[in-house]
Parts: sequence; structure tokens; C-alpha cells
Amino acid sequence: MVSTGFEARVIELRDGSKVHLRPIMPEDEPLLHEAVAAMSERTVYFRFFSPIKRMSDALAHRLAVVDYNDRFALVATTHKPAATERIVGVARYDRAANTDMAEVAVAVIDEFQRRGLGSVLLAELARVAKTHGISTFQLIVLPENREMLGLLRRMGWIHQAKLAGGLYEISFELPELA
Repeated sequence: MVSTGFEARVIELRDGSKVHLRPIMPEDEPLLHEAVAAMSERTVYFRFFSPIKRMSDALAHRLAVVDYNDRFALVATTHKPAATERIVGVARYDRAANTDMAEVAVAVIDEFQRRGLGSVLLAELARVAKTHGISTFQLIVLPENREMLGLLRRMGWIHQAKLAGGLYEISFELPELA
């Protein structure tokens, strides 16, 4: 069994709803397709910078198959029996080759936005990343993605942001583990 650096658990969100947080698994490919299908065009555009109608099988495979060290992803699923489980949020990092920096992406389906899930996913992902020797996260964010920019500000994680090619490139040092 691969050590992921993360122990799955149930998280209560601001509205009292609960999600199950766990590392992504290759078997999650179909659930990733369903999650993207459940997102509005706006949410898909903010995550993929493209108005994709359906995630390709190749992309779903690339996102679901990670090495749990240099490439890691957490999923938030509805807290129900596995037969009806669905992904409602994903946070992932991909380490830049031979560095302690990783690019990060987060997506939450629309009906679970503004409940605190994005913050939870980012904080838990940072905790895992630190245990794997990553000290800096980098995000690429569209300027109109005010929700993500606001989330990063509230978390105190926007220390360095530059506008390049119409996108914000944001880098920040990960906080020390508590």
C-alpha cells in the first residue's frame, strides 16, 4: 500500500453539511467526469481556462492517477455509501521537477461553493505537501476569478502575485504545520 501522507476523514462545512476527504484513486476517473459535468460553464472555465463540455478520458486519467508524492490530489466526496459517492471538490498539486515548489489547482462543484470547502481542500493539501518536502505553492488564476483570489487573501496566502499574459501568477510559502 502506498503511503499518501493523508488520513481520510469526514469534514463538516460551514453550513453543517459533511464531506469525506480522501486521496484520489485511479478508480475515481468516472467520478471526475461526473464532477465536471455538474459544474457550470463558468466554474469549468475558471478551472481549465477553457469552456470544455466534457473532460476527455485522457485528462481524467492523468488527473486520477498520481504518485502520492510529486503529484497528489485530494477529493471531497458526498458522505454517503460508496455506491452513491460523488466528487464535489478536488485539490491537487504537481511538483515542479527537482524543486520544492508545486503548481496547485482547486475545483469545487457549484452547489458546494461558498461553504468553506475550497479553504479546507487547500489547507489539507498544504499539510500533505509539507510532509513531502514542498514549501511553496504556485497558482495560475484568471483575474475574473474573484472567488479564488478572495479565498487566497482570506487565508493570508497572497504574498506575491503578478499579472502575466492576462493571468495572475500567485506564489506563496506554505505555513508551518501546527
